[in-house]
Amino acid sequence: MAHRDGYNLYEGKETLALANMLHLAGPVMGDADAYDRMLHAFVSWIRQKATTDELYSAVTALKSSVQKQQFADYLEILEYCRPVADEHAAENASKGHRDELDPAIPSLYCLATTFGQPLGKFRLVHDVSKVIDRNTTGLHTVHLLPNPARSDEFMKPFMGAIEFADSKDHPQLQVADWAAGATRHWAQQMVGGGGDQFSRELEPVARPWLIDCIWPAPVEG
Repeated sequence: MAHRDGYNLYEGKETLALANMLHLAGPVMGDADAYDRMLHAFVSWIRQKATTDELYSAVTALKSSVQKQQFADYLEILEYCRPVADEHAAENASKGHRDELDPAIPSLYCLATTFGQPLGKFRLVHDVSKVIDRNTTGLHTVHLLPNPARSDEFMKPFMGAIEFADSKDHPQLQVADWAAGATRHWAQQMVGGGGDQFSRELEPVARPWLIDCIWPAPVEG
């Protein structure tokens, strides 16, 4: 919606500030369960398992649980986006943009470009993925597109060829699955309030594996 008005939310990091504000204040200023239901409704909506009406019912329920008008006003930003959500839902239903918001694509891009800096071009062996398979051509031509966060730059080249394989045939994929599971365990424990002894001991091993992750920024002051 901001983009249509000619405003770049990425340029001054307003998008990060807004995401952090909603993440930190949502379960405190409003009902925590209502906030959690809104997040689940959004994920279900993106995956076409919930309607736009169901998504905005969850937004309305969260807004109704808020006691302070100032934060309720912030949530109205989401309500103002309803026309854009309706358009996206229609496009999604027509399969015109079925993978547009799937996190697998930007995550793989970030991994490949980060590892590509010291390694150069390489061959990437990946678990079988319909989403990535559908977007292989886009990943290999992404360097032709302008960077949406930096209008004066183009995207970096993907750096690698993609090959799909079964983990039964590639021990490296089994190790990658273990590393992903260990990192997920540590992150979930940390988000939940510090975690158990095992997750704390896992942190120095797991944390260096994270690349360009989306993560709540620490609160200062």
